[in-house]
Amino acid sequence: MHIEQFEYVIEVAKRGNISKAAEKLHVSHSAVSQAITSLESELGIPIFIRSRSGSTFTEKGEAVLKLSYEIINKITELKELGHHSNEMPGSLSISASAIFFSTFLPEALKTFKSEYPNIQMEIDSNTLDPVIEKVKNFQTDIGLILGTDETLKEVSRFANPRIIYTIKLMVTVSKNSPLAKMDVITPKELLKYPLVIRNERAPRKTWDEIFSRYGPGNVLVYTNNDEVMKNVIANDLAIGFFTDLMKKDPLVLRGDICLIPYFDPIEMPNYHLIYIQAKNKYSSIVEKDFIKCLIESLEAYNAEIQDL
Repeated sequence: MHIEQFEYVIEVAKRGNISKAAEKLHVSHSAVSQAITSLESELGIPIFIRSRSGSTFTEKGEAVLKLSYEIINKITELKELGHHSNEMPGSLSISASAIFFSTFLPEALKTFKSEYPNIQMEIDSNTLDPVIEKVKNFQTDIGLILGTDETLKEVSRFANPRIIYTIKLMVTVSKNSPLAKMDVITPKELLKYPLVIRNERAPRKTWDEIFSRYGPGNVLVYTNNDEVMKNVIANDLAIGFFTDLMKKDPLVLRGDICLIPYFDPIEMPNYHLIYIQAKNKYSSIVEKDFIKCLIESLEAYNAEIQDL
């Protein structure tokens, strides 16, 4: 057995097929395929079921993946002993909800990259469920999500979640809306106007609960695009939910959009910014330092919005 075989198993798990794994590893398709075939022969078990649509794990293959991570984690831990941060090699993959990109994540990435110039970073923006699946299937090192208490319970089965911020839900309206002068907005007042709703599982569930308690709403559009949501609201076509972290948005600073605290007298929705990592995955020094940069950037960002 060779270390490369375990690295190949992990990379195929991340990419979903041998071709993409080979491309990422900068080796040939045949090299990856032969290495995995050789490992299967040595172990006497099939690891993958190969098809035109990709490679999926067998039941015993799942166990091989878990052990492969444990082996590579220990090797990574050993390698870290001899490196300083400015020369640490390696990679870091991050999958995050849109709210992170529009607020404090860019500053965290800038700080982190200055400390770890040799780390190859892979970052993607995604909705809640794809981020969760990527962490669950070891396809990303760190997941950054906006979720509820229910989300925390869900991901705790396979990941180590940590709340880094509990957001304040804000009703977001045009400066021309009759609601713009209000100090607080209740569900009954909210439902008098057309709505723009984020098309994700957790927000839609929140809206469904509001509708079940207070009556049906007039939904103008469902979208995951922040710019679409903001433009619809700024043009006074609909109102919707954003968070207190939006206070630094240019449309808010210019006064085109107003943020009004939301209050539900029956039950307030509870949302958190959460980072998640798979339970069986070793948390490297690189990952720990990125989380540190993330939290420090959040604290600095939050201090700024408190003054607005």
